[in-house]
Amino acid sequence: MLVDAGVPFEEAVGEAAFYGPKIDVQVRDHRGREETLSTVQLDVVLPERFDLVYTGADGRPHRPVLLHRSVTSTVERMVAHLLERHRGALPPWLAPWQLVVLPVAAEHEAAAGRVADAARAADLRAHVDQADRTLGARVRDARHRRECWIAVVGDREVSGGAVALRLRDGRRLAPVPIADAVARMARVVASRDLALW
Repeated sequence: MLVDAGVPFEEAVGEAAFYGPKIDVQVRDHRGREETLSTVQLDVVLPERFDLVYTGADGRPHRPVLLHRSVTSTVERMVAHLLERHRGALPPWLAPWQLVVLPVAAEHEAAAGRVADAARAADLRAHVDQADRTLGARVRDARHRRECWIAVVGDREVSGGAVALRLRDGRRLAPVPIADAVARMARVVASRDLALW
């Protein structure tokens, strides 16, 4: 199959697959160590060991063959690989929170809530970080959490119906109308793009 598809591979005679051939997808972590990320293995041993039998179309008993399949390895290994690969800054489509909205002061919290609601209506994962600490401290926390987009809402943004965006990579954008900002973020997420803007 791999030969027909023209996919490069290597035979690993003497490895731990004692029950039949297997296909492994190997990845290297940031230290160069190799791990199996995905595997499909043919097993003729367990059906024999458990005396598994099925009745075929011919009415006679047949021994099945098992396929062990792990498309993304263990969830833990897959997540660890993604976190290492992206240095904790997951792509926008995969990030747990995509947008954090920071009201400058308590009087801006209602407007910040409307921005988060607009983002959630566009299927973005958004939340508001209440104005209970300084703006600088909340921006630092959002950067530490590797939030994709930080939307700041103060007097200027409320009066203009806009948000001042800060991107995870450190860029600061001029105020953008809320609808435009949400639409652009939704497009980035939908396209599975690695770029933030």
